[in-house]
Amino acid sequence: MDVQDPQNQLEKIRRQQEENLAKQRAESHGMPYLNLSAVPLHPESISTLDEQTAKEAHVTVIQKKEASVSVGVENPNNPKTQEVLGKLKKAAKEINVFLVSHSSLEAAWSHYSAKKIDKEEITGAVKLSEAVVESFRKKISSIADIGKLLGEVSKKNASGAFEALLGATLALDGTDIHIEPLKEGAVVRVKIDGILYESANLDQHIYNLILSRVKLLSKLKLNIKNQPQEGRFSAVFEDRQVEIRTSILPAEYNEDIALRLLDPKFLLSMKELGLRKDLEETLIKSLKKPQGLILVTGATGSGKTTTLYACIKYLKTPGVKIITIEDPIEYHLAGITQTQVREKEGYIFETGLKAILRQDPDIILISELRSVDAAEAAIQAALAGRQVLSTLHTIDAAGTAPRLADMGIDSSAVSSALSMSIAQRLIRKLCENCKVKKRLNDMEYKAIKNAFTGISENVQVPEIKKDSYIWESKKNGCSECFNTGYKGRTGIFEIMEITREIEEKILVRPAEDELRDFARKNGMTSLKQDGLLKVLSGITSIEEIERNLGTIGEI
Repeated sequence: MDVQDPQNQLEKIRRQQEENLAKQRAESHGMPYLNLSAVPLHPESISTLDEQTAKEAHVTVIQKKEASVSVGVENPNNPKTQEVLGKLKKAAKEINVFLVSHSSLEAAWSHYSAKKIDKEEITGAVKLSEAVVESFRKKISSIADIGKLLGEVSKKNASGAFEALLGATLALDGTDIHIEPLKEGAVVRVKIDGILYESANLDQHIYNLILSRVKLLSKLKLNIKNQPQEGRFSAVFEDRQVEIRTSILPAEYNEDIALRLLDPKFLLSMKELGLRKDLEETLIKSLKKPQGLILVTGATGSGKTTTLYACIKYLKTPGVKIITIEDPIEYHLAGITQTQVREKEGYIFETGLKAILRQDPDIILISELRSVDAAEAAIQAALAGRQVLSTLHTIDAAGTAPRLADMGIDSSAVSSALSMSIAQRLIRKLCENCKVKKRLNDMEYKAIKNAFTGISENVQVPEIKKDSYIWESKKNGCSECFNTGYKGRTGIFEIMEITREIEEKILVRPAEDELRDFARKNGMTSLKQDGLLKVLSGITSIEEIERNLGTIGEI
């Protein structure tokens, strides 16, 4: 099924005519021609020239490598163009000049506004080093040691308490810091592997210093105490930059501080997501399709963005143009055009997606389908020949098609556009240094046996006996896992591939339960089954599966 918006069709024809004219002008000037919508553009290269100079001279730097620079120009006879080219030639040993259309130049210039927004939003920075973080890691054997460390640092240098807290959290691979005010002082809780642990108590003086430091770094108003405020800053290492999102909320006694740490070292490849081999092969098969909509579902904090980024990293090649629209941009990916929602300026998912389509991308990532308009635009983009990846809030994979239908999207469009739905959760992995064996009890044996009844023959399930052993966490853990019993996280997944049979089923608008049962009869494995396979493999525990999905005898 091929559905195209007439307005988009006319725009495409106009752009093609413009490119044809640019190609003719290139031939008349004896110059090579280039269509910039067909090549990846890198903001770092474009920024070689400042925005005003580039626009006045109708020039853009396409690529810059060591002593070589490639430049796009609209009119090589323009005096200002010649002046800029002269300056670039002096600075580079080799210069390659291409004739490009005005639309190509505008596509390149759009990177300037994106870079401005990044600069505005990353307002402050804390400098850290791996050596400092490693020294903290050596001093910490349990999460409670963070409090001791802060006490030692604050005695010597009270203003350094915040950097110590930040460094200690990064040392433990923490993702969030919550500083919650009490009548006197505050309590610090750190999130590690998805669980909040109380780690320190702050006196009033240290709490006030940290609150002021966070506000200054995030460019928030120091004198506003009765309104929520949001901002961000960064922790800068030699090899990477950790973005930190700040949320300040008025509380009973003072202001509650929540910090989300976005460390690029947690960006994963496809192989590192935790997909079973058969699920990985199914996902890759869908990603290799030239068009279609892939939706990832799950609760906040279930790793949806990580999965989307892993897919984008897999798809990224020099010949493919990828554009994202996110709210906010969580991690910066080299070689990909990333844009951020700016509601105050009218740049929302719906309008942003329409603008993105004019850039003629091969692949589009939309961080979330929040509205009917955004969902409709994503469906139409997929039907028009794009690969579209996004997220949707549903409980499981089978819930995506009914959810889109409930939003008012035509079922025939959903069945034609949707190529895959993925549900996921994040579970903690048992600490390999201290996990212990346990024998299955009768209830666990029956529940696991029942869970795999009717499972697809393509899934390898270990033999389950009444006297089988599984693994569980050691009480109080060890120093390797900071006394938690768990270290690191992985995903459990449920993938509904839209086969011809499921496509036909979606057309009749089935209830969610009906579609789920139909998909499982056609080979789909559930979150519960994937989780229990990881239990049988010694990766995680029954306790952890039940924490995420409920009692195994009922889920």
